[in-house]
Amino acid sequence: MLELVESRGQRHRSRSRPAQTFKHAPPQFGLYATVNKAPNPPYRGAPLWKCSVFYYWWQYLRYNPDYQDTCANGGVGPCAEIYADFGNLYGQTFQAWWQTHDYLFEEKPAAALASDNHPFGEAAQIVDVQIDVSLGAEAVERSLKELHAQLLFPDRKALYRSAATYPVARRPVLTNLHRHLAVYKCRLRHPELPDEDIADHMGLNAAEQANGISRSYLQRLGHSTREIDIELRRAKRKAVQHDLRCAHQLITAVGQGVFPVRTTG
Repeated sequence: MLELVESRGQRHRSRSRPAQTFKHAPPQFGLYATVNKAPNPPYRGAPLWKCSVFYYWWQYLRYNPDYQDTCANGGVGPCAEIYADFGNLYGQTFQAWWQTHDYLFEEKPAAALASDNHPFGEAAQIVDVQIDVSLGAEAVERSLKELHAQLLFPDRKALYRSAATYPVARRPVLTNLHRHLAVYKCRLRHPELPDEDIADHMGLNAAEQANGISRSYLQRLGHSTREIDIELRRAKRKAVQHDLRCAHQLITAVGQGVFPVRTTG
């Protein structure tokens, strides 16, 4: 079985590569989109090509100022090494970029079954395996162990270390990634807007109560809601500041080739 495999923008032939696989759900486009294989959407009604951590990797990297400078200088700058792999992210759609850069996130097992016609479970006695020795002894040993477990226990969901060039560093929560970036983009568009107004604009909810008493209850009694209104504005500011802090940290880390990681520096 011959397949074209890309590495740092170059293609070479390999007999040991199985069909393209990803540890996390890749984006789905057009007629090939399959709803039942997509993760939880980042927001209600999101298209399937946005239901992937790789879409947000691309989005966050576009907002990294060092990467913007590097792209503007034709690949020269603080993110030159990342640029060599990801290229210029501007002036093209995510789908167009993904079609030429999906290999960055593809899993590259060092051992794969030589044929699709193989038994599983108790019937898996002798199978033919192809090994890619160029990936090193440690990768081969790890892939063989994972393949052995897959054959003997096919119903178990494999938990393995990523072999991708750029592995996803943490378990992604798409709703959080979407919200952090949406608030960050809103702040860029409206630099003078108070945090509580951004919260209202973005639909960020805060509990309308103080000391266990709801705002609506006080209104029904005809009492002042001043204390709750103060707490509500404070909660909204806190929510927006949290999202902005997370967005800044994620944007900083993705410029170093890791995502989604919230830095502490």
